[in-house]
Amino acid sequence: MLIEDHGPLAEATAEFMRNKGLDVRIASTGREALETAAVFHPEIVLSDLMLPDMSGLDVARALRATPGAKDALIAMISAMTESDLGPLTGQVGSAVNLFLSKPITEEKLDTLLSGLKSQGKKF
Repeated sequence: MLIEDHGPLAEATAEFMRNKGLDVRIASTGREALETAAVFHPEIVLSDLMLPDMSGLDVARALRATPGAKDALIAMISAMTESDLGPLTGQVGSAVNLFLSKPITEEKLDTLLSGLKSQGKKF
């Protein structure tokens, strides 16, 4: 699942994901993401940090309490640099698995998926 409020960026990122064989659902708000996760049960969630209705961190925490998404890999994405994102890791506990800076390129997605496959994850 991809949570991104910027339409063109969401479509481009979703296309990268679909080209890797992933079934992708796009949500543009935190509320929409939580509703989608309740029925879609995502294995991977890429969420923008800044959403129009709530923080991506709040969405991640809520997903951890959602039966269909509690075990998903959650990657927080932001226009902030990776060094700027570093201090946020201590604020979210186990809600977020990793932080990635935008843009989400095909190379970043390949690295993420390769890491998951090496951990034995199937998607």
